[in-house]
Amino acid sequence: MDERKPLRIALWLIIASFLLGSIAVDLNRTLVEMPAWRQLGPEAWAAFSRLADLGNGRILYPISGIGGTLLTLAAAVAFRFSPRRPMWAAIPVYGAALMDIGVMLLTTQAAPVMLGLLHGNTNPAFLQKAFDGFYRWDSFRALVGTLGDCAAIWSLVAVTVALVKCEGHTAETS
Repeated sequence: MDERKPLRIALWLIIASFLLGSIAVDLNRTLVEMPAWRQLGPEAWAAFSRLADLGNGRILYPISGIGGTLLTLAAAVAFRFSPRRPMWAAIPVYGAALMDIGVMLLTTQAAPVMLGLLHGNTNPAFLQKAFDGFYRWDSFRALVGTLGDCAAIWSLVAVTVALVKCEGHTAETS
């Protein structure tokens, strides 16, 4: 038996766990929270959003969203300048960067809807329109974010494999 097999199995299980967790986080609002808010009504959603998304979320979401995107873009640039960048690894690396840019672009549509709740407007028609608009844009954002997470995990594996192959090649020539 190949003594590396248990480590490979552990690696793939870790990757699968991370992927499953990432997908759950990305799709949670769209598939779990928003349908519940639809039943509770836009007034309840607006009250919660004012306290959560427009409370601590106003700090956490931009830091994690913009910071994560900048890190993904920096990884793509670093990969681009590597003299040993295999083309098979480029697809997930650049794909993750493109998906993160997509999430940011979709956020430019979702965020103003959410920020519109700051004014405290309690008109039911306004709140319903805000709820529907946010739900639509956030659903697109969740889908693109999920694809981005899949690409990020794929790129992690691809760059790790490329690095191991590069180190193995360097060790052979030393």
